[in-house]
Amino acid sequence: MRVRLALGLAVLAVVGALALDMSGSAPRTAGSDHYAPLIFAASLPGAGSVCQPVVSLPRDAARVQLTIGTYGKPVPALTLRFLDPAGRVSAEGYLAAGAHEGLVSIPVHDISDSEAATDACVDVERSSGPIVLGGEGVPVTSFSERVDGKPESGRLSLEYFRAGSESWWQLLPTLDERFGFGKAPFFGAWLLPFAALALLGVWIATIRLLVQQLGRAHSS
Repeated sequence: MRVRLALGLAVLAVVGALALDMSGSAPRTAGSDHYAPLIFAASLPGAGSVCQPVVSLPRDAARVQLTIGTYGKPVPALTLRFLDPAGRVSAEGYLAAGAHEGLVSIPVHDISDSEAATDACVDVERSSGPIVLGGEGVPVTSFSERVDGKPESGRLSLEYFRAGSESWWQLLPTLDERFGFGKAPFFGAWLLPFAALALLGVWIATIRLLVQQLGRAHSS
């Protein structure tokens, strides 16, 4: 009896911890340009712009995060523009002056066509000192950054985030879809539920076997 009670309490503790962890809410990324802010990849002596090609703008992006250094001064006003091949603005964001240097998030709005975006430009307004932006060092190519229109060696790190925060419960449909990528499609969209039920069955069988073995050991 004590063995079953102890195992029951252990199972309840595991289920409770899992439910608590799944209920945790946090911002969810919508993608990135696959470059990390390892170094300061672009430098502006004051006001200016840094542009670089992008594959596209994720359609569910609500804000873009980048790393900015201002040498202790407040971050000046920033405008983030996504341009189509004709130079038209397909999405735009604005951050008012006064943010702290480091990771900053620029809200993106006025998205007319996210798939049409081929260039991203960070425009720095009325800076009172030098500005540096985080990214990676890469050779000068057609895919590298342009500082005030001049090609330079480097790529800015841009990370896209969805609006608000989401829990793991809310992400279950997305997790279910992505769980099937690269796996045999025997169960289709039911692959993740099937795997979860199979794991539950293993747990139940293991607990039953453990109860039986402990019961025999106690009786002997």
